[in-house]
Amino acid sequence: MLEDNLLFAQTLQEFLQDEGFLVNIAKDGEEALQKSYHTNYDLYLLDVKVPKIDGLELLKMLRDSGDNKPAMFITSYQDLETLKKGYMLGCDDYMKKPIDLEELLYRIETLLKNRKKLSTKVRLNDRYYYDSKQKTIFYGDISMKISLKVILLLELLLENRSKVVTKELIIQKLWSSSDKHSYGSIRVYVSKLKNIIGKDSIENIKGIGYKLIQKELI
Repeated sequence: MLEDNLLFAQTLQEFLQDEGFLVNIAKDGEEALQKSYHTNYDLYLLDVKVPKIDGLELLKMLRDSGDNKPAMFITSYQDLETLKKGYMLGCDDYMKKPIDLEELLYRIETLLKNRKKLSTKVRLNDRYYYDSKQKTIFYGDISMKISLKVILLLELLLENRSKVVTKELIIQKLWSSSDKHSYGSIRVYVSKLKNIIGKDSIENIKGIGYKLIQKELI
């Protein structure tokens, strides 16, 4: 865990250790980088604004070295550019401070479970494919400018392909507990995703959620 607020870091550490996790704390990016050399971590929890090497640069260094373990930002940053940069560098999830500890636990467990399921590149149809490492949809060799929430929705459906994904689960994936959301927003993101992978590729399970039904995804 990369966090320079020691009290907050210790609170998270104690909570997660009570849930059966082993947690190491690094107060700056340089210390976190050194720890990553000596320990094979299952997941990284990263703040953005920390001394020496910030969280974004640390994640870039980890990804450039071939370390693709799940990474989540826990940060007070709320601007879209910082969030977008984090995803472009390879983060898997984020939470805005202040956080709910039970939500953090759910997100960690989901990341650890789903990371094993999704291959790096998934062909969506004969024109598009998704690169989970870069969190980018490509048209041939051209990267598409796609909303982050559409990307997160795609990942959630891919991770649960052939299963019904409830609206509640989509909300948990796309929005933190402090963010405003609506079922209407979900429909907008589903519609945008259908425009890419095909209008018949996502089934609306009325009153419950959505199901990915396009069988040729590989």
